[in-house]
Amino acid sequence: MQNKIFNFRKGFLTLWLILAMATVAVIAIIAFGVLDLGKLKQSLPGYSPVPVIKDSQVESLQKLSSSDEIVDVEKDLNDTNLNNLDEELPQVDQALNEL
Repeated sequence: MQNKIFNFRKGFLTLWLILAMATVAVIAIIAFGVLDLGKLKQSLPGYSPVPVIKDSQVESLQKLSSSDEIVDVEKDLNDTNLNNLDEELPQVDQALNEL
C-alpha cells in the first residue's frame, strides 16, 4: 500500500513537472513572437540595414493586373521589359571580386 502511494506521488510530480516545463516553453515562444526579435538585432552594435533602392524597373514590374484571365496575364507578360535585366551584372561581379 505504501509503495502504491509513493508511485502515485512520483507519477503526479512528474506530470506537474512536464506541464510546468511546457507552460514555460509556450510563454517563452509567445513572448519572443510578441517582442519581435528583429528589433533586438537592430540594436546590436555595428548593425546597419541595407537601404532598399527602388528604381523604375522594379516599380514597373510590381504593377500587374489583378485579373487571372489569360488575356490579362498575357498582357502583363508582354508589358514586362526584361531587356536590361543584367545591366548591373558588372557591378555585382566587381563587388564580389572585392570580397
